Amino acid sequence: MAPLLFITVINFYTAPKFVHYLGDDMYAVWGYVSLFTGIFGFADLGLGVAVGRYIGVALGKGDKNAVREYWGTGNLVAIPLLSLMGIVFMVVGVCFGPKYFNHLKPEDVKTLQWAFVCGGVGIFLSYYNQFWLVLSQAHLDFKFIGILRSCLQVLQILVSLWIAWRTGNPVLMLLSGIVLTTLQLVIFIWHARRKYDLGWHWREASMNRAREMAAYTAKSFAAMLANAFLGSIDRVLLGRLAPTSDFKTYTFCNNNGSRIQGLSMAVMGPVAFNTARAVGKDSREGSASIYNETFNFTFGWLVLISVWFACWHPVFLRLWLWRDDFYVQVTPVITPLVIAYCFNALANISTAQMGPLNRMGVELWFMIFRSLFLGACVVLGWHWGGLVGVAWGFLVSRIGVVAQDLYVIRLVGGGGWLSTRTWIHLALQCAAGLLFYLVASGLPDTSLWKMAIALAHGFLVAAWLGRTILRRMLNNFKPAVAAASPASLP
Repeated sequence: MAPLLFITVINFYTAPKFVHYLGDDMYAVWGYVSLFTGIFGFADLGLGVAVGRYIGVALGKGDKNAVREYWGTGNLVAIPLLSLMGIVFMVVGVCFGPKYFNHLKPEDVKTLQWAFVCGGVGIFLSYYNQFWLVLSQAHLDFKFIGILRSCLQVLQILVSLWIAWRTGNPVLMLLSGIVLTTLQLVIFIWHARRKYDLGWHWREASMNRAREMAAYTAKSFAAMLANAFLGSIDRVLLGRLAPTSDFKTYTFCNNNGSRIQGLSMAVMGPVAFNTARAVGKDSREGSASIYNETFNFTFGWLVLISVWFACWHPVFLRLWLWRDDFYVQVTPVITPLVIAYCFNALANISTAQMGPLNRMGVELWFMIFRSLFLGACVVLGWHWGGLVGVAWGFLVSRIGVVAQDLYVIRLVGGGGWLSTRTWIHLALQCAAGLLFYLVASGLPDTSLWKMAIALAHGFLVAAWLGRTILRRMLNNFKPAVAAASPASLP
């Protein structure tokens, strides 16, 4: 999680600069292509999730031959499938993108179409990268994944920012992403051949393995299809309803809220593949302990983000955004979205366990329910209060992700939301936030004293949350020192 935290800090710093360098129209073009990319979230038809799950279970059983057969079968299908999906993305985007996003200026249509062409190449590379990423996750090689992806993402952010500053052209930014994604794929393949002795293994591909994974793949595909078309329904509706200035503001706030959810992506791999191994060993208690430990670790930090942002967002935004007009647009929208994405981040734990527990059908129904509920909240919110109403509607719709958490908690016998400890922790953090807020309530947002109080709140609560991690590190450090001391040598 530490590398992702570093990337999140960089993203928060650079996000306003992208808005400034690209301008309303080009930032909207970038947002439209990103939105379409999310809609194509079903591009691998669920094959990557299925292959990862079956490889994880096979590793739990110690069956290396099955691992090669599952991997070879998946590779044989993935390359032509993803190539086709990339072409479909280009055709759909070039032909129908300008018609759907009809608030764009006529002179920017060609830029949007070329951006969709680059996006089609990016679709293939991104999803085939995910395929090899899943292989590393199944081998629990999360340190390698974190270092590689973090370094390349930081490089991509810096390169994209330089291109935005020099040219203001989102097409060139997408082209730079293609180059760096190709580099990441090459490194993934090299590492897998060297560390796991796995290449493409097309010769080990088997129709029996394909049939074995077919039902699970179908359920994964259905869940991905629902998520692709319904998961971004808020931006799909706003792309049609709102002018480019409002869409830009919402996309900016939404993207930065999703950075917080992205932090929890670091725990999804360990949760999913340790659960898969627990399933391979037929251990229900293992699944429960995985959920509880991960929930207890992430809950406190996400509550801190929510409470701190609710108390101090005017102070933070004045430091973060240099344009007064943009500050006014963002301030009432971003807070409910940040809190909503904290709920999403916590729900990533239950989402990660659905696949290994073979509950993809249930996950599909949860996905449909919360997406339709989100769409209804967005429409009602837009008519009730415009962009601000949409943001609060998004937060209200997070009832759906809590319902999914409760289902998985009951399924594995975990604690989470049903634990008394959770609610005591929430009450303590809210009380601490309220206390610091009341101390600074008489000070203006631009006051240095108010900024100092906000930083003290965040630092002290973070230190309190980090005490357990520090204690564990010290406990691990002492035996290592003892083993390396001269007295322990023969």
